[in-house]
Amino acid sequence: MDATLNIALVISILMNLLTLGLGILIIIRRGFAFSLIRRLLGVVRRKSKLFPLEEIPYYRDKTSHFSRLLHRESEVVFLGDSLTDYGEWSELFRDIPLKNRGISGDRTDGVLNRLDEIVESNPKSIFLLIGINDIIQGRRNDEVLKTYCEILETLKSQLSGTTVFIQSVLPTNTTLSVQKLGVKINNNQVVELNNRLKELAKTFSFPYIDLFSAFSDNQNELNAQYTTDGVHLNGQGYWLWKECIEKYVVNSK
Repeated sequence: MDATLNIALVISILMNLLTLGLGILIIIRRGFAFSLIRRLLGVVRRKSKLFPLEEIPYYRDKTSHFSRLLHRESEVVFLGDSLTDYGEWSELFRDIPLKNRGISGDRTDGVLNRLDEIVESNPKSIFLLIGINDIIQGRRNDEVLKTYCEILETLKSQLSGTTVFIQSVLPTNTTLSVQKLGVKINNNQVVELNNRLKELAKTFSFPYIDLFSAFSDNQNELNAQYTTDGVHLNGQGYWLWKECIEKYVVNSK
């Protein structure tokens, strides 16, 4: 009796293995395995592409909000990403008709796509700082510069009386950004981008403000005293930023 059960068990196992093997063979022959691999690789590739900013609720909410606000004469506009967004600029410069047009997570393409509202306000000056999110999301400097150039071309052609202050991209602190945000940013790419932004500023006859040097330590990293997470600024960092640009802001009102 035991021998009969053992034989039946062995036969059952062999049948299951045979069925599994045939199933795998059919899948491979039909190309399903390769299709699955292509799909998985496609997911990886899609993740490396820039995601549409319009799909982010915060981005949509901010642009919608901006479009409904009234404009004032001789405004000073601060334009950029989270670094600009998180600054309390109207309190740092109390006597300046200033508006904050920073959006957390924004990139150069996002700024380009929302220039209509900026142009409509016809500001006296614009303080532009953008680019770090492009780098974080894998864009090469050539790509960043191409979009940046489109931004400046638009502003130059449609706002002939507006001065655009091109602010250098800030350094990051690698140790803190990896620890707090899980992000490692190549500061050498930031340095190269800033060098090219400086040349771009000359091409368009716009002032260039070197913030990088003021914020960096001797390793070309964001000085830890100005940040908590290695990318964004603390109160001391914003105060330093104010000191770096104050003469330009005051003289542009």
